[in-house]
Amino acid sequence: MLTNKICIELKNIAKNFIPAKDLDDLVQEVFVQLLTMPEKKLQDLIKSGDIYKYFNRMCKLNYYSRNSRYYYTYNKILEHISFTDGTFNNKHTRNNLYITEDADLIVQILSELYWYDRELFRLYVLGDQEAKNYTYTSLSAKTGISRISIYYTIKGVKKHIAKRLKDLQNDL
Repeated sequence: MLTNKICIELKNIAKNFIPAKDLDDLVQEVFVQLLTMPEKKLQDLIKSGDIYKYFNRMCKLNYYSRNSRYYYTYNKILEHISFTDGTFNNKHTRNNLYITEDADLIVQILSELYWYDRELFRLYVLGDQEAKNYTYTSLSAKTGISRISIYYTIKGVKKHIAKRLKDLQNDL
Protein backbone atom coordinates (compact mmCIF):
# COMPACT_ATOMS: atom_id res chain seq x y z
CA MET A 1 0.00 0.00 0.00
CA LEU A 2 1.05 3.60 -0.38
CA THR A 3 2.83 4.75 2.73
CA ASN A 4 3.19 8.33 3.88
CA LYS A 5 6.90 8.22 2.98
CA ILE A 6 6.17 7.13 -0.60
CA CYS A 7 3.45 9.78 -0.97
CA ILE A 8 5.83 12.53 0.15
CA GLU A 9 8.51 11.27 -2.24
CA LEU A 10 6.04 11.16 -5.11
CA LYS A 11 4.86 14.70 -4.42
CA ASN A 12 8.46 15.90 -4.33
CA ILE A 13 8.98 14.34 -7.76
CA ALA A 14 6.00 16.25 -9.13
CA LYS A 15 7.37 19.54 -7.72
CA ASN A 16 10.14 19.38 -10.30
CA PHE A 17 7.89 19.81 -13.34
CA ILE A 18 4.44 20.98 -12.17
CA PRO A 19 3.80 24.65 -11.29
CA ALA A 20 3.14 25.21 -7.58
CA LYS A 21 -0.38 26.59 -8.17
CA ASP A 22 -1.47 23.30 -9.76
CA LEU A 23 0.62 20.86 -7.73
CA ASP A 24 -1.75 19.94 -4.90
CA ASP A 25 -4.79 19.42 -7.14
CA LEU A 26 -2.85 17.37 -9.66
CA VAL A 27 -1.14 15.18 -7.06
CA GLN A 28 -4.45 14.57 -5.34
CA GLU A 29 -6.08 13.52 -8.62
CA VAL A 30 -3.21 11.14 -9.45
CA PHE A 31 -3.32 9.63 -5.95
CA VAL A 32 -7.04 8.98 -6.43
CA GLN A 33 -6.24 7.22 -9.70
CA LEU A 34 -3.51 5.17 -8.02
CA LEU A 35 -5.81 4.14 -5.18
CA THR A 36 -8.60 3.10 -7.54
CA MET A 37 -6.36 0.83 -9.61
CA PRO A 38 -6.32 -2.89 -8.77
CA GLU A 39 -4.42 -3.42 -5.52
CA LYS A 40 -2.22 -6.14 -6.98
CA LYS A 41 -1.01 -3.82 -9.74
CA LEU A 42 -0.26 -1.09 -7.20
CA GLN A 43 1.65 -3.52 -4.98
CA ASP A 44 3.67 -4.76 -7.96
CA LEU A 45 4.58 -1.17 -8.89
CA ILE A 46 5.73 -0.44 -5.34
CA LYS A 47 7.72 -3.69 -5.01
CA SER A 48 9.50 -3.20 -8.32
CA GLY A 49 10.22 0.48 -7.68
CA ASP A 50 8.41 1.48 -10.86
CA ILE A 51 5.88 3.50 -8.85
CA TYR A 52 8.06 6.59 -9.27
CA LYS A 53 8.19 6.32 -13.08
CA TYR A 54 4.49 5.47 -13.21
CA PHE A 55 3.56 8.42 -10.98
CA ASN A 56 5.75 10.78 -13.02
CA ARG A 57 4.09 9.65 -16.25
CA MET A 58 0.58 9.86 -14.77
CA CYS A 59 1.23 13.41 -13.55
CA LYS A 60 2.46 14.52 -16.95
CA LEU A 61 -0.42 12.85 -18.77
CA ASN A 62 -3.00 14.37 -16.45
CA TYR A 63 -1.45 17.83 -16.49
CA TYR A 64 -0.88 18.20 -20.22
CA SER A 65 -3.81 16.22 -21.64
CA ARG A 66 -7.05 18.00 -22.44
CA ASN A 67 -8.90 14.71 -22.00
CA SER A 68 -7.76 13.88 -18.48
CA ARG A 69 -9.84 13.85 -15.34
CA TYR A 70 -7.61 16.58 -13.94
CA TYR A 71 -8.34 18.86 -16.89
CA TYR A 72 -12.08 18.29 -16.73
CA THR A 73 -12.16 18.75 -12.96
CA TYR A 74 -9.93 21.80 -12.57
CA ASN A 75 -9.28 23.56 -15.86
CA LYS A 76 -12.13 23.16 -18.34
CA ILE A 77 -14.11 26.33 -18.76
CA LEU A 78 -17.61 25.66 -17.53
CA GLU A 79 -19.86 28.12 -19.27
CA HIS A 80 -23.59 28.27 -19.09
CA ILE A 81 -24.60 29.79 -22.36
CA SER A 82 -28.09 29.92 -23.74
CA PHE A 83 -28.10 29.85 -27.52
CA THR A 84 -31.81 30.47 -27.80
CA ASP A 85 -32.33 33.84 -26.14
CA GLY A 86 -29.02 35.41 -27.07
CA THR A 87 -27.75 35.85 -23.52
CA PHE A 88 -24.55 34.55 -22.06
CA ASN A 89 -24.53 33.68 -18.38
CA ASN A 90 -20.99 32.76 -17.48
CA LYS A 91 -19.86 30.78 -14.50
CA HIS A 92 -16.31 31.72 -13.64
CA THR A 93 -13.64 29.08 -13.62
CA ARG A 94 -10.55 28.61 -11.59
CA ASN A 95 -8.67 30.89 -13.98
CA ASN A 96 -11.53 33.45 -14.11
CA LEU A 97 -11.96 33.17 -17.86
CA TYR A 98 -15.11 34.59 -19.34
CA ILE A 99 -16.73 34.96 -22.70
CA THR A 100 -17.68 38.61 -22.64
CA GLU A 101 -16.82 40.05 -26.01
CA ASP A 102 -18.52 38.75 -29.13
CA ALA A 103 -21.30 36.96 -27.21
CA ASP A 104 -24.07 38.29 -29.45
CA LEU A 105 -22.03 37.59 -32.56
CA ILE A 106 -21.47 33.97 -31.51
CA VAL A 107 -25.19 33.50 -30.95
CA GLN A 108 -25.87 35.01 -34.39
CA ILE A 109 -23.28 32.74 -36.02
CA LEU A 110 -24.67 29.64 -34.30
CA SER A 111 -28.16 30.49 -35.50
CA GLU A 112 -26.83 30.28 -39.08
CA LEU A 113 -25.72 26.68 -38.64
CA TYR A 114 -27.62 23.52 -39.38
CA TRP A 115 -29.42 22.23 -36.24
CA TYR A 116 -27.29 19.07 -36.07
CA ASP A 117 -24.05 21.04 -35.91
CA ARG A 118 -25.48 23.56 -33.44
CA GLU A 119 -26.84 20.91 -31.06
CA LEU A 120 -23.67 18.81 -31.06
CA PHE A 121 -21.64 21.93 -30.37
CA ARG A 122 -24.03 22.98 -27.59
CA LEU A 123 -23.84 19.55 -25.93
CA TYR A 124 -20.06 19.52 -26.16
CA VAL A 125 -19.54 23.05 -24.84
CA LEU A 126 -22.37 23.30 -22.32
CA GLY A 127 -23.44 19.79 -21.49
CA ASP A 128 -27.05 18.76 -20.99
CA GLN A 129 -29.83 19.80 -18.60
CA GLU A 130 -28.29 17.77 -15.76
CA ALA A 131 -25.12 19.90 -16.14
CA LYS A 132 -23.16 16.87 -17.34
CA ASN A 133 -20.20 17.81 -19.52
CA TYR A 134 -19.19 15.55 -22.37
CA THR A 135 -16.03 14.45 -24.05
CA TYR A 136 -16.12 13.22 -27.65
CA THR A 137 -16.30 9.64 -26.38
CA SER A 138 -19.06 10.20 -23.82
CA LEU A 139 -21.05 12.29 -26.30
CA SER A 140 -20.72 9.45 -28.79
CA ALA A 141 -22.02 6.98 -26.22
CA LYS A 142 -24.98 9.26 -25.38
CA THR A 143 -26.02 10.06 -28.94
CA GLY A 144 -24.98 6.95 -30.84
CA ILE A 145 -23.05 9.10 -33.32
CA SER A 146 -19.52 7.99 -34.09
CA ARG A 147 -16.77 9.74 -32.16
CA ILE A 148 -14.90 10.75 -35.32
CA SER A 149 -18.06 12.29 -36.77
CA ILE A 150 -18.58 14.31 -33.61
CA TYR A 151 -14.93 15.40 -33.67
CA TYR A 152 -15.10 16.66 -37.26
CA THR A 153 -18.47 18.35 -36.71
CA ILE A 154 -17.27 20.28 -33.66
CA LYS A 155 -13.97 21.10 -35.36
CA GLY A 156 -15.91 22.47 -38.33
CA VAL A 157 -18.19 24.55 -36.11
CA LYS A 158 -15.18 26.03 -34.31
CA LYS A 159 -13.55 26.94 -37.63
CA HIS A 160 -16.81 28.42 -38.90
CA ILE A 161 -17.25 30.52 -35.75
CA ALA A 162 -13.66 31.77 -35.90
CA LYS A 163 -13.94 32.66 -39.59
CA ARG A 164 -17.31 34.40 -39.19
CA LEU A 165 -16.13 36.32 -36.12
CA LYS A 166 -13.15 37.55 -38.06
CA ASP A 167 -15.36 38.58 -40.99
CA LEU A 168 -17.98 40.26 -38.80
CA GLN A 169 -15.40 42.12 -36.73
CA ASN A 170 -13.72 43.46 -39.87
CA ASP A 171 -17.09 44.82 -41.02
CA LEU A 172 -17.63 46.73 -37.76
